Amino acid sequence: MPKRRAEGGRNCPAVGSCGKGSRTDPLAGPRWASRPSPSQNRKGLPVTTTIRRLPAVTIRVTGALTGMLTAALLAGCGTPDLAGEAASPAPVGQAAASPPATPETTPTPSPDATDTSEAAAAPDETDAAQQPGGSKAADVAFARKMVPHHLQALEMARIAQTRAGDPWVGQFAAKVATARDADIRTFKGWLDMWGAEPLPRDHAMPGTQTRAEIEALAKLNGPSFDRKYVTLMIEHDNGAIKLARAEQADGSFDGAKALATATVTALGAEVKELKKYRDLLD
Repeated sequence: MPKRRAEGGRNCPAVGSCGKGSRTDPLAGPRWASRPSPSQNRKGLPVTTTIRRLPAVTIRVTGALTGMLTAALLAGCGTPDLAGEAASPAPVGQAAASPPATPETTPTPSPDATDTSEAAAAPDETDAAQQPGGSKAADVAFARKMVPHHLQALEMARIAQTRAGDPWVGQFAAKVATARDADIRTFKGWLDMWGAEPLPRDHAMPGTQTRAEIEALAKLNGPSFDRKYVTLMIEHDNGAIKLARAEQADGSFDGAKALATATVTALGAEVKELKKYRDLLD
């Protein structure tokens, strides 16, 4: 049997056969795991130091804990939504601090900000849709006639701006031009919605003048113009009132009927004003 060197430097023929200096404690672990200590007592007896494998065990335990911690963090970072898509993990410390996003709301304009002139001029498509074919024949006829009728009043008012002798006549004509222009826009809007066109400008209607009468008016100046203009405008306004009363009786579109009522009232007041001025001229 081969000899091996025992602890302390002596040769032993076999395990367990050494003298006093040998130790064969089975609890000391494998023989290869023991090595002589660099420090020995003065008698030469060896001091056996056992190398413990705590680092290897610690590495395995640390690795297991790291894996468990990583899995826990991944499980808590994001939760799949109902659509099956993974949610993006929220930054650490930010999810709890950040309040939920509030959807932006578009501020609703107050009723006071509404332009009443545009509201009155815009046709009511909902009311028009309730009528047979989007409108009724009387409503369409009223709008088709009133466009050229008001256009002639607008033309006469513009002539008065340069031909009137009395400032009152020029001021009256300016108010007529503003009112008729707004009504024309309203009537044209309805006709566009209904797919209809205004009647020709030279179409004969109650209160309208012929082209020859308009040209003759444009040649007058001063007091002679004032008298002629007032006379023609009384006839013209009375003709428009007649058309508006027909719409009040036969129309069904609420917007057109409302404008017809306003026309009767406004033009009736104009006629009274014109007659009063004409009486002053006589």
